[in-house]
Order: sequence, then structure tokens, then C-alpha cells
Amino acid sequence: MDNEFSYRKELTFEQAEGAAPLPSQLLPKQVSDGLKAKMWQIFHHSIDESGDNYVGDPWEQILRNHHVDRLHKPVDTFSDWKDHAITEVKNCLFSNNYISFFGFIQYVLRDNRCPPFIRKAVPVILTMHKAAYRVVDGDTIAPFATEEEGATAQRALDELKAAGMDGARSHLRNAMTNLTAGAWADSVRESIHAVESVARTIASGTKTLGPALTVIENKLGMHTALKSGFGSIYGFTSDAGGIRHALLDKGDADVDEADAMFMIGACSAFVTYLIQKKRAAGI
Repeated sequence: MDNEFSYRKELTFEQAEGAAPLPSQLLPKQVSDGLKAKMWQIFHHSIDESGDNYVGDPWEQILRNHHVDRLHKPVDTFSDWKDHAITEVKNCLFSNNYISFFGFIQYVLRDNRCPPFIRKAVPVILTMHKAAYRVVDGDTIAPFATEEEGATAQRALDELKAAGMDGARSHLRNAMTNLTAGAWADSVRESIHAVESVARTIASGTKTLGPALTVIENKLGMHTALKSGFGSIYGFTSDAGGIRHALLDKGDADVDEADAMFMIGACSAFVTYLIQKKRAAGI
């Protein structure tokens, strides 16, 4: 019970309940309400501080150019009255169109008058909210993952559900939930547990992934190189601070967000592969 309580303390209620299994990093073309609100907070603060009733420098020129260059509106319809200008920015950030949201932010970052506070805060907020897009080279917003990676994870969840492998599906969902929560080691641990669960279901009687893969190699005709490759990945999870163990004596394992994302992708693809091999063999 104590372990369950400690686990839930790291997550929001929605994350702990698995309400949205796909991690936010794998949801391109979407912007969470939390990300919108936090981004709006820093832009509102910066613009509001630039002047009293009217927008001051550098925002007056940035927003005037944005009004013409991106919104394609006549320059004489631009108002530097602060309430009006702030409303125009708010409409961009709270639009249901992710293009409007990220397009505005990138436009500001690429303006050489961009306030240092904004330039520093935007990358931090995108990382903090585990957004599917990040800032690269200081002024360009690019996808952190591809749509294909998200589709691979979703397909694995669907295959596990169809196969009735609820335990493995629960592990994979937990891996995704932990990725969104920033619990990288927990995410990697759950990803590999999902593969272990599927492999041991196919190779009944085995207790760990290594022996299970050997049985599957002989039983389903899995290529030796593929078995060796995933065996090496399994070895990585054993070496990196003991991340497969439920309790860590020395804190979190030495893994990061990229490691956790890779493991979800690799394990999702491998889980789907194993289920398809099992189905093809009529087992």
C-alpha cells in the first residue's frame, strides 16, 4: 500500500488512473490545456510589463509585424492599446489549432527583439510539460517524436487488448503514464516488463525474458539476430542502475527522457511483433 501511495504521489490523478495512456511526447499536433495556460502566463506577464495603457518596446514592433506577417491583416488595423494586443496574442495561444500556438511562439523566438525572458522560458516550459515539440537551435520549434512512434505505441495497446494480455497492457500503459510524468526509470522498467509478460505468456514455464526468447526462437522461428538484439536491450535495462528492480537503493537510474521514449517505441514494436508471430503460428 505504501509503495502504491508513493507511486501515485509522482502523478496527477488522471495519470495514475490511466485516463490518457499515450504519453504527451507521442501526441503531435496537440497542445495540452496546461501548456497553453503556462505559456500564456509568461507572455501575458512580459507584454503587460512593457507599458501602462499601451504596449511598449520590444512588444509593440513584434506584435505589429506579427499582425501583418502571420495574421495577414492590414497594418492600420493593428492597435497598440494593451488590452487589444494582449487579446490578439491570447487568441493565438488558446486557439484549438496547434499551428497557431507554435507558429506564434516560433515567430517571436525568431525576432531578434525577442525578450531574453521569453527566449529562456519557452524551452523550459515545453520540457516541463513534456510537449511533443521542443526548441532547437534557440529559435526553431520541431517535433520531439513522430506520428509513427505514437501510432506504434497505440497499435501495441490495441494488439495486447485483442490478445487478452491485460497484464502486459497494464505494464505498457504504466510506461506511457510514467513518461508523461517524467519518471524515466519507472517508464523503462514498465516497458521491459510488458515484453517480459508477453514473452512468458508465449513461452509458458519460463521466468525471465532471456529463457523465454530462446523458447520463442525455437517455437515461432524468430531470427537469431533479432533475439540477440533485443537481448542486448534487455541487458541495458539490467545495467543502467538496476532499473528493472521495483525498489532502487540509490535513487533513480541513470536514464533520461530519450531513453524512456526509445524503450517505449522498441518494446511496443516488439510486443506487436511477438503477438503477430504467435497468431501466425496458431498458438
